[in-house]
Amino acid sequence: MGKTQSQTEEPSATEPSNVEAAVASSTPEWQRQQLAKALKNLFDDLDNGAFEQLQEEMEWQRHSNGSVIFRQGDACDGLYFVVNGRLRMTLTSPEGEERVIGEIGPGETVGEFAIMTDEPRSATIYAVRETNLAKISYPVFWGLIGEYPALIRKITRNIIERQQRLLKGITGPPPGALTIALIPAGGLQDHDAFAQELATALSQFGSAAALNDQRFEELSSMTGAAQVDSLDQAYPAVVAWLTEFEAQNDFVIFVADDRPTPWTMHCLGQADRVLIIADPKGHPAPGPAEQMLDQLEMPVRTELLLWHPEDTKFPVGTAAWLDPRLVHCHYHVRRGDKQHMARLARRLSGRGIGLVFSGGGARGFAQIGVYRAILELGIPIDYVGGTSIGSLMSANVARELPYAAVENLAGWSAQYKVTDFTLPFTALNSSEHVTKICQKLCFDIMIEDLWVPFFCISSNLSLAEPVVHTRGLMWRAVRASMAIPGIYTPVMEGDEVLVDGGPMNNFPTDVMASLCESDYLVGVHVSPNRERKRQYDFDTSLSGWRVLFSRLNPFVKSLRSPSLFGTIQRAMEISSVHQNRTREKLVDLLIEPDVQKFSSTDFSAFRGLAEVGYQTALEPLRDWRQRRLKNNETPEE
Repeated sequence: MGKTQSQTEEPSATEPSNVEAAVASSTPEWQRQQLAKALKNLFDDLDNGAFEQLQEEMEWQRHSNGSVIFRQGDACDGLYFVVNGRLRMTLTSPEGEERVIGEIGPGETVGEFAIMTDEPRSATIYAVRETNLAKISYPVFWGLIGEYPALIRKITRNIIERQQRLLKGITGPPPGALTIALIPAGGLQDHDAFAQELATALSQFGSAAALNDQRFEELSSMTGAAQVDSLDQAYPAVVAWLTEFEAQNDFVIFVADDRPTPWTMHCLGQADRVLIIADPKGHPAPGPAEQMLDQLEMPVRTELLLWHPEDTKFPVGTAAWLDPRLVHCHYHVRRGDKQHMARLARRLSGRGIGLVFSGGGARGFAQIGVYRAILELGIPIDYVGGTSIGSLMSANVARELPYAAVENLAGWSAQYKVTDFTLPFTALNSSEHVTKICQKLCFDIMIEDLWVPFFCISSNLSLAEPVVHTRGLMWRAVRASMAIPGIYTPVMEGDEVLVDGGPMNNFPTDVMASLCESDYLVGVHVSPNRERKRQYDFDTSLSGWRVLFSRLNPFVKSLRSPSLFGTIQRAMEISSVHQNRTREKLVDLLIEPDVQKFSSTDFSAFRGLAEVGYQTALEPLRDWRQRRLKNNETPEE
């Protein structure tokens, strides 16, 4: 490389060891190889001579956690290529509030907007871990553009792809290389064994390795180097070796000690994300090794995993582990369960399969037919959620119920009825029936205790905003999501009034994309954008007494009129029809059963609706599954 910038401490005057000297002598060659790998997508047609010249013009930079690459409003000084590591983008509002808008990983560029528009930097960029960058200056960049004009198209493509992910609410980089720091908690001692299992599961998607302190010293031949701190003269050599090891693998799991040590800090320094693994039978207070997270200048994304005994049927008490921690998400994995480990690997690698169900009244029963097709095809579901009736249907999936049980529950619900009319001071129904239906399906299950992550949407009338339920009693969340205004009574959460999620977000694919952080989404939409035309016997006014009389008197023609339930249900659906068209584009596979011939109030037609859903979904799901497996994007369980 031509220029070199180091952001570590000045080296000691002490002569470096033989190992340090060997690492130092190999660094330029390693940098050249990694830079070539990072630039491959942008300069795939660059000849060797031009590439060598480009390398001489680029400046190699090394940054550690918290380093600022540039700040919002700075003048543009060039374009940066991420060779390895992770960067975080933030925007600062006029009021001074800083907001994270995304992350950038290996092989991506940063600083494109400013260099192409000749305007100040539009965001602040931080390093969130040990990161190597290659910087190309402003004049050299435009010289390259003159010689290789196709570069503009490729950089523009990178910008568009990143913006598309941000619009979906996915703040992380595309699926690719990932390093994880595994931190034990709750008295867990055998996290090394878990790391090996996880590496095996991740190897489905690329090369994967687990590395603890002993293994590091064996492979590097640097005895005692695992526990050197940042002031030691061997520290740069340790970081260089770990970085090179990371470059040789797509996925690396750095296994930290169970206490604060220099090796634990090494693991955190190399990590794209931190995975706290705990024995759920242990004490839920943050463990000693977790304390080192507070020493990081820039927080690293942190997640929680509870590793359950082999005989665990259902997790319980997850809230006690979540409450004392600020984690991005959590996982439940049962020891020895290959399906659980496969689900974890898909989610960590950005390949989790999300299933989204829309609202739609009784037409939502078509979604259980889709679930039947999913079960028959063996498609694993890693995240599920929905709105209104879609929340009830997705609860079946989250509980991993067999189809026969789902069909029986649907039949019981239809027979039990969702109506129990009362004096309409608050709603047409007292809502005891719909509440009991939710309770019969969900019992006292807490959302955070589910093996399969679940969410549902309700609308907060008090604050005029959507509510995404990811914790708490499952039946209450589903009940709130189904509280059609005027039909069922609202659900009170403290002083907040919650009603059906349909008016706010009837097809929450955007929420799923953000939570699941994957492009592999399947959406089932059962709210037609256009209803079948029907003839009614009224114009601008209609007496309810007249309608009742016509239906009770066998000698008078029954007046045709829309039901109040159906009118309110349809009004909620069309309130977000334009948003739904945008949200439909967020799914990888959209399934739209033809349910127009069914009324949104005909819950007794559940078998016919389920059959329509099954027949509509079977072939598209089979094709989608084969395409994903062919591309080795989702493992077959």
